[in-house]
Amino acid sequence: MTQLQKSPTAWIIGGSSGIGLELSKRFLQDGYQLCIFAHAGVEEVVTRLQQLSPVVRGYLVDVQQEVTLETMFTQAAQQFGAPTIVINSAGISVAKSFEEMTSQEFERQININLIGSRNVAHAALPFLYQARTLTVKNPKLVLIASAAGLVGCYGYTGYCSSKFGVVGLAEVLRMELRSKDIDVAVVCPPEVDTPLVEAERKHGSQITAQLKQLGGSMPVTKACQEIYDGIQTSQFMIMPGTQARILTKIARVLPDLYRGQIDKKLDKIIEQYG
Repeated sequence: MTQLQKSPTAWIIGGSSGIGLELSKRFLQDGYQLCIFAHAGVEEVVTRLQQLSPVVRGYLVDVQQEVTLETMFTQAAQQFGAPTIVINSAGISVAKSFEEMTSQEFERQININLIGSRNVAHAALPFLYQARTLTVKNPKLVLIASAAGLVGCYGYTGYCSSKFGVVGLAEVLRMELRSKDIDVAVVCPPEVDTPLVEAERKHGSQITAQLKQLGGSMPVTKACQEIYDGIQTSQFMIMPGTQARILTKIARVLPDLYRGQIDKKLDKIIEQYG
């Protein structure tokens, strides 16, 4: 075994920006080898991250195409060995009402967020099994979903549909893979200050933006520290942010009360911005 293969390895899909990039920094600081997979900006990000550690490589992928994932995952495994942890952070959102959203916009969110998560999981499993046979006790698959995968949000028909699906996918994978010693976690953050969110604030719905504040908003560094800490545990559902945890718990335990309060808040917001 080479020196590179002696260190734990993290694969982060969607690691060139936002939550994925911030998590990448933490893995490097903890001595991991790092493989970043993204559809764009890979070379620039790798150059920046190599200032933290030389053991980082980048690969161009499209999560909608499983064959490209299989090819790049194979290359990564040949360079760094099997992964200790695989994180899918690739995702998009379109903040429009259902009537305004085109079928293409809706399908694109499903294809990238949900089908992409399925493709990453399916393509990564052989390599996670390989890691398990190399004395990694419980290799881990982590899917980044959203608090919008647990509670609905006005103007997020495509996004919520896709992220609810990611949570369901993770739930079943957890059950199916536990007997095979593969751990699974799903991350459900509230709004996090990433380039994706910043762009949405400029061009998206004010009604959506205001309603999302019920779950709170977090700086990317704080959110990712909580996510990273959660990933290091056996916790299945990782939700950074006290406000978001309280909101989703009320929605689950007292759904009628939750919907009544949401409707009152929504009526006021629509009166102001609608």
